[in-house]
This record gives sequence, C-alpha cells and structure tokens, in this order.
Amino acid sequence: MNQIEELKNKIQKLVNQYNLGNYKLVIQEVNILLKKLPNNSFLLNLLGSCYQKLGDFDTAIKNFLQVLSTEQKNLAAMNNLANAYKDTLKFEKAENLYKEIIKINPNYINAVTNYANLKFQLDQYEDAIELYNRALKIDNKIENIHYNIGLTYQSYGDFTGAEKHFKEMLKINPTATIADRLISRFTKYNQENIHFKEMVERSKINNLNDNSKINLYFALGKAYEDIKNYEKSFSFIKKANDLTNSKFFYNTKDDDIFTEDLQKFFSKKDIINHVNTKNTDKIIFILGLPRSGTSLAEQIISSHSKVYGAGELNYLENIIKKKFFTKNKINLNLPFNDELISLVSESSQQYINLIKNFKTPKNIITDKAPQNFKWIGFINLFFPNAKIIHCHRNAKDNFLSLYKNFFPEGLEWTYNEDNLINYYKNYKIMMNFWNKLFSRKIYHLEYEKVINNPNNEIKNLIKFCELEWEDNCINFYNTKRSIKTLSVSEARKPIYKSSLSSSSNFDSYLKNAFEKLDNL
Repeated sequence: MNQIEELKNKIQKLVNQYNLGNYKLVIQEVNILLKKLPNNSFLLNLLGSCYQKLGDFDTAIKNFLQVLSTEQKNLAAMNNLANAYKDTLKFEKAENLYKEIIKINPNYINAVTNYANLKFQLDQYEDAIELYNRALKIDNKIENIHYNIGLTYQSYGDFTGAEKHFKEMLKINPTATIADRLISRFTKYNQENIHFKEMVERSKINNLNDNSKINLYFALGKAYEDIKNYEKSFSFIKKANDLTNSKFFYNTKDDDIFTEDLQKFFSKKDIINHVNTKNTDKIIFILGLPRSGTSLAEQIISSHSKVYGAGELNYLENIIKKKFFTKNKINLNLPFNDELISLVSESSQQYINLIKNFKTPKNIITDKAPQNFKWIGFINLFFPNAKIIHCHRNAKDNFLSLYKNFFPEGLEWTYNEDNLINYYKNYKIMMNFWNKLFSRKIYHLEYEKVINNPNNEIKNLIKFCELEWEDNCINFYNTKRSIKTLSVSEARKPIYKSSLSSSSNFDSYLKNAFEKLDNL
C-alpha cells in the first residue's frame, strides 16, 4: 500500500468514527495527521466539525477560517462556517455566506438545505419552502430534506403536506421511523388505519436499530392509546422510555444542587438593586413544565394583532449560562457591584438583539420556552416590565404527557419515572421560591380552568398582558403561525376536554409513580 492509499484509508476511518459520534477520538487523530499535513483543508474541516458537534464553536470557527485563509472559495468550509454562525445565533453572517455559496454553485445542496433551515428557524415560512423545494429538484432522494420540509409544513398546520414528505422518508428508508412518530402526532387512529397496520408490521423487522425502535415504540404507544388499548399502549411507551433512558446518564443530584444554588443567588439582599430599569421592550414569557399548556397559551396570546409568537427560544438560557455560570454552575461569587449591573445590561441587550432577527412589525413578542421557569429571577433582572405567565396542570396528567412523548434534546429526565418525579419536585420548589419573591409579577394559568371556562380565563389572561380584547384570542385555533412544538396539532383545535384526567387510563401501570407525586 502506497502512502496516498494509506492516507485515504486513515481519513475514511476518521470519517467513520465521526459518523459514530466519537468526536474526541477524531480530534486526537486529526491533530496527529495535521502535523504532517498542516494546511489540509479536508482535515481542518473535519476538525472544525468535531468541535462544532462538541459545542466549542469558537474553535470550530477558527478551523473553518483557517481553510478559507488559503482557499477562499472552499464551499465545504464556507458551509460549515455558515452553520457555525447559525448555531451561535449570528444569523446575518450565516445568511450572507449561504447566499454566497449558492451564487457560486446553485446546486450545492447542503448550503441550499441549510439556508432553508435558517429561514425555518426565523419563521420565514415561504422562503423556507421555496428553498427546500429547490433542494428537492437537485436531489429528491435525500431523507433529511423530506424530514425538514415535512416539519415546516407541520409547523404551519399543513398536515397533508407534512404527511406526504414523512411518507417519502419511509419510501427512501423503511427504517426511518421518526416519520412514523411525527405522523402519529397529528393522526387519530382506529384499528383499520393503514398507517397503524404498517407500523405494527414495521415493529416485526429484525434489523431496526435502537433509534428506529424508540421512534416506532413511541408512535405505537400513541396509536394504541387512540384505540383505547391502554395495556399495549403502556407496554410500548415503557419500552421506548427504557431504551431512550439507557442512552443517557442523568444525575438527579445535579438538579438538586442547581435548585439550591439558584435560591442562594437570589436570596442575596442586594440583588433587587441590579434590575435593568432602562429596558422597556415588551416581552411575554410563557413558562412552566413542558406539556403544561404553554403552546396553547402562546397560541391564544399571539392571536392578538399586536403580538408575535416566537415559540420556544433558547436565547435566555444560553445568555445566562454564558455570563453567569462557571463550569456549568451558577457563579455564587459574582460581586454585587457595577460589574453585575453591566452583566445584566449586556444580557438584556443581547437578548433584544437576537429577537430582532424575527423582523416583525408587532411591538410585543412571546417567548414560550417552558423551562424558563428556572430563570424567573433573571427575567426580573433583565426585563422588570416583562409579563410572566406560569402554566400548570394536573400533576399526573402532566407526568403522563411527558412520559409518553419523545423530545429531541434537553429533556433527558422525562424517560425515567424517578428522574421525572425528582425534576417535578425541584420545579415545585423553584416555583414556590419565585412566588415568594415575585408574587405580583407572575400570572398562574391553570390548564383545567382554561378548558372548563375558556371565555372567562382567556379574557383574564389577555387583561393581564395589558392588551385590548380581540375576538381572535378566543378563536385562536384559526390563527396561522408557526408552531414548532409537540402541541402543533392540539393548539390548532378549538378547546377540547379529552386531555383532562387522561392519566386515569394508566393508573394501574403508573401507580407507584403517581403515589410519589401525590406525596410531593
């Protein structure tokens, strides 16, 4: 074997390791090769991609820029750099790079697709669809493009369009069971449903990998629940959760410590003196546990003519962790002086700059990231005039809704009963703590009350937001806007009561967990 063939083999092995997610190993091996080939663009791109996957965006960007310093038109490096800019919320830089790539090569499908993803992220629906369709004209056999355009159709309530593309995924790859799970979210099954029967047959395939099994099991759990076969439903839900949970190491003690540290930080007497009184931007934060009615609340409020519903934004958490955390823990040693005032001001402005990317003419914006309940203290520091709406529902119903669904990332605690209960415990502790500090600033929206008395509860909600009444708010299900959460189909329906006490169907299977919840 000559040197060139040997190098090709090494690089192919590194690519295989990258595809397996062994990014640290690839970094080690690439750095060894770079000593012999210091300016190899492929290796530098691969190195940058590894750092990007590990969340070290600064190092990733440095590597991509190194490629471009010697190869200005290296499309792979340009595309990687644009993705890194998108991931770090530098949307304008990302967009300019995507445009430049497509100008150089209109058929560079990765850039076309990634540009479409950016447009979708920024709720520019028509532009996203146009770009996805352009990508499909280049190659209509790429599973991921059908996935993304399906998600886009789904988010805007076009479930027919979504289903078409999700089914195309299964034609391309019969084990792409994420398509089954997504279809199940907006399908009401009966025993004669063709897709139901297809999923049952797919569950008999021997070569399904774990991820395919997880998606399929969650989908079948939903389907069997629809036909009221709760025993089989729970069987699949349990298998899906057990398999998913085996992929994570979740330490409940980290939640406990985090809760304690937050309370310590906001129990300091001088903290209130560092509120950013200069900020007057109108923001409505809708928060609580996931699956507690936050999507419904946002759909109602954003149906108002003066409100733009931005969905679940991760901006607040990212900013807080970057500026107020050290080694993944809140910095309890921050001095309560001008330095803190400066941090608060910078954080507030950074958030405002990010939401301006939505380019909406409406002067009020909603952020409905549920887990912002953890950051209510910081919300008060950054935006003392913001409206805070805390959504909550029956604990058992909330538990079940979390347990029976798959979440793409960040909710690893939902796949184990004890982890979920512990998280719920800390959620209750934090909300009790915030209520003592900011009782007048937090509006508590009870899901069951909204369902049972929608007219009165919705009017009270709109009044709290200091908005004039509009009938659109009671007819929220007619509002056309992007909804990128699991509740995309539920939030487009008129008020319905079937979700109330749904947990009772699973009492016998979750008896121990429900008893623990009752004792919290």
